[in-house]
Amino acid sequence: MNRQKLTKAFIVDDNTEAIELLRRMLESNFSVTVAGTATDAESAASLIAKTEPDLIFLDVELPTMSGLEFCTMIRNELKPETKVVFYTGHDKYMLDAIRRQAFDYLLKPPTEQDLSQIMTRYYENKLTGIPQSAYAATRQPIILVVNSMNEHLTLRLQDCAFFRFNQERKVWEAVCMDGTVFTLRHRTTADTLLNYSGDLIQIHKRYIVNINHIKKIQDSRCILNELMDDYQELKISKNYRQSLLAAFYVL
Repeated sequence: MNRQKLTKAFIVDDNTEAIELLRRMLESNFSVTVAGTATDAESAASLIAKTEPDLIFLDVELPTMSGLEFCTMIRNELKPETKVVFYTGHDKYMLDAIRRQAFDYLLKPPTEQDLSQIMTRYYENKLTGIPQSAYAATRQPIILVVNSMNEHLTLRLQDCAFFRFNQERKVWEAVCMDGTVFTLRHRTTADTLLNYSGDLIQIHKRYIVNINHIKKIQDSRCILNELMDDYQELKISKNYRQSLLAAFYVL
C-alpha cells in the first residue's frame, strides 16, 4: 500500500485567511500537498510556472484582474492535465467559468462535502486518463481507495486477493492478502474493476478474484493462496464458472 500525496495544488486568493482555510482542508483531508499560494495574479503566474501544480484553486475576484482573465492568460503555460477550480463567494460567475473550461466551481466558504465531491471527481478523472500502455509497462495497476479517515490510498493489484460487493453498504471492497479490507469509491462497479487488469476475473455477482492468487478450483469453490481462513474459499456462480476455468487454465 502506498500512502503517497496524490495531488499538488496551488491556491490564488487575495484573502490570506481563505487561503489558510482551504490549505488546511486540502492537506488534512484529501491527500493534497499545497505547493504554493499567491494573493495577486502577477506573483501567481511566475510561481505556478515554477511549481507546475496539478490542480489550481483560483479566486474569481483578484485585485488587478479577474480570475477568469488570469485563467485565459496562463492557460497555454499550464500542463495539459492541470485542472482549474474557480473559487469564489458568488455563483454569478459560474457560466463564465464553464466557458473558460473550468474543471469545477467551489463556493466560499468551502464545505467539506463540496470539496470532497470535487476531489473525488478529480481523482476519478485522473485515473481514467492514465493510458493503458502505462499499465502494461509496469504490469502493476493501482487501485484507488478511500479509508474511514477520508484518506485516498493506492493499493497494488498484486496485494489484492479479491474484491467483494458489500450488499449492506452497496459498495465494493478490496480484500488484501493479509486480510485487510478497504472500501472502494462509491462509483466503483464490477466493470470498473474488471477494466483494471486482465488478471481480474469475476466468479460470482459479489466476487471478483485476482487470478494469480487462486490455488485451485474445486466444484463450486475457488480456493485462494495464503489467506486467512475466513477468506480462503469463495463461491463460484455457475454463470461465471466457464470463463473462470478458461482464464485459469491459460496461466
